[in-house]
Amino acid sequence: MRPYVPRQVRRQRQIITQLVVGVVVAALAVSVAVIRYPGIIPGAQDLLEQARLHWDLATLRWTVKINVEDAVFWSNDLLVVDISIENNSRFVILSEDLRLIDRGGQIYIPSSTSVYYVTRDQSLWMRQINPGQKIRAKYAFTVPDRVFGLMFAVNTEVGLIKLQAISEVSRAY
Repeated sequence: MRPYVPRQVRRQRQIITQLVVGVVVAALAVSVAVIRYPGIIPGAQDLLEQARLHWDLATLRWTVKINVEDAVFWSNDLLVVDISIENNSRFVILSEDLRLIDRGGQIYIPSSTSVYYVTRDQSLWMRQINPGQKIRAKYAFTVPDRVFGLMFAVNTEVGLIKLQAISEVSRAY
């Protein structure tokens, strides 16, 4: 059996429920109108573009695919990585924006000496990966031999976005 609720309390609950539903429906209608016709509200176009940019950056780890073919230490502090990169995002990825991160959070930048260890055609140094492009190249990083848990990341305006871990590293020396 249900507990007794006075008629006035039930009516107040109905009014509150109708108000909440009305506000939600109005907010959805305004949102749809702004998304469909962003020119009707000043600044809405910029806000939508920023939202798209943040969405694209948030999904970057799934739209940029890095496959590590081979990672070899050529000396105590030089790691040459053979990678294939497929860029399915809407961003151009510059090779200078690629980073390696270890488990401790230490960031390693690309080494300009990569052109000395691989041919210019094989090197990723000073190249860019355009949207829809897939390339395979080698890239050198100055990394101490004692680090573990290396992972590729890309440097963006909102910070580093982790992409792909390096599962196996060998030594050539």
